[in-house]
Amino acid sequence: MVCLTISPKVALVDEKISITVSNLRPLQRVTVQVWVEEGKAVFSSCGHFLADQQGQADIDQHASLGGTYRGVDSMGLFWSLKSVPGISKDPCLRKVDVTTPLVFRLCVIDDHILWNNLQLPTTVVLVTDTLQRWYKHSSVRRIEVREGSIRGTLFLPMGEGQFPGVLDMFGSVGGLIEFRSALLASRGFASFGLAYLRYDDLPSSVADIDFDYFLCVVEWLAFHPSVQPGGIAVIGTSKGGELAFLLGMSTNLVKALVNIGGAPVYGLDDLKRCGQPFWKGFKMNESKLIYTDEGVYLKDAACYDSEIIPAWTNNAKILYLCGEDDGVWRTDFANALIEACPEEKRKNIELIIYPGTGHLFEPPYMPVSRAIFHKMLGSTLVMGGQPEAHAAAQVDAWKRLLHFLHTHLPKEQHSSSRL
Repeated sequence: MVCLTISPKVALVDEKISITVSNLRPLQRVTVQVWVEEGKAVFSSCGHFLADQQGQADIDQHASLGGTYRGVDSMGLFWSLKSVPGISKDPCLRKVDVTTPLVFRLCVIDDHILWNNLQLPTTVVLVTDTLQRWYKHSSVRRIEVREGSIRGTLFLPMGEGQFPGVLDMFGSVGGLIEFRSALLASRGFASFGLAYLRYDDLPSSVADIDFDYFLCVVEWLAFHPSVQPGGIAVIGTSKGGELAFLLGMSTNLVKALVNIGGAPVYGLDDLKRCGQPFWKGFKMNESKLIYTDEGVYLKDAACYDSEIIPAWTNNAKILYLCGEDDGVWRTDFANALIEACPEEKRKNIELIIYPGTGHLFEPPYMPVSRAIFHKMLGSTLVMGGQPEAHAAAQVDAWKRLLHFLHTHLPKEQHSSSRL
């Protein structure tokens, strides 16, 4: 009987998985398929393998000869996942409820089957199994926060001590996005996933947000009893990255900044503080929008002569992560931050622009989201990213991010357990 061995079968999403198929015929051709459903998203991937003389196919060591990826890559079946045409109603695989795992179904199928033909009834399934991948460690506490106007979710590692604090924000799509905060808490941080737009009683338009809200959140988190004193970090993706830079400019409670795919300027609508004008947003030149079958490219329509946000003002350490294949803005403009920064403070900035990488950096081993529907703009926007290059960038960026936080934040008194 063909045997499928998966280790570990329960893991965090940033952990590697070993997959071995044994008891095959020598040199038998097999397809290993991965299938996952999350909300309206249905994704699958596959690799074509040739068993060795002992009748074994080890995904860690044997090359995929075809399918959704090629070559030797232990996690290729995960980062090469693709939205299933005609079945998936969402092109983006993201976990909404972090109290439940992503459940992956693995199938070993006789012969080499093309990805488009995997659902045909003629396929011969040799063995199946499942594995769970979590964003939230079982020991992490999830606390919904509604204090004054503040809305979000605080994730705390196991233990009663104080932990390095991280404020986590996403972009102008809005809502409350928890997956990265949950994973950060699983790695030892007191992480607060912040909602600031299109959630609960918060503003429904970027034009209506007030920067004072973010300053209040920073102060609340920095002095939270579960957060290590001495300052916090702010992580922001896209619009959240722009806001992170503005926080670095505005308060010395922020000791470390991570901007993921956000411009060094503030985009679109002007930003208010306490109801008064605070920071001018750049405008889009709609005549330079590029429309394709995949979606709209914004990158050439952005205005690149706006005022650079002086995120270095309060000496926060800065990690700036961009993708060269970003469809939203020209990320070579990120160098303008370095050029504008006083020479004596440039040592505080680490800028990485990854080739072949798009706008949306996810945790490791998650598939690239090349295009998403942006509700506020009413259009499908091209995020960009080439699957293999984007996957490699996500692994490197996550390692850099964790190292950066551990290096520049006060040290935790307790560390979280593993699954």
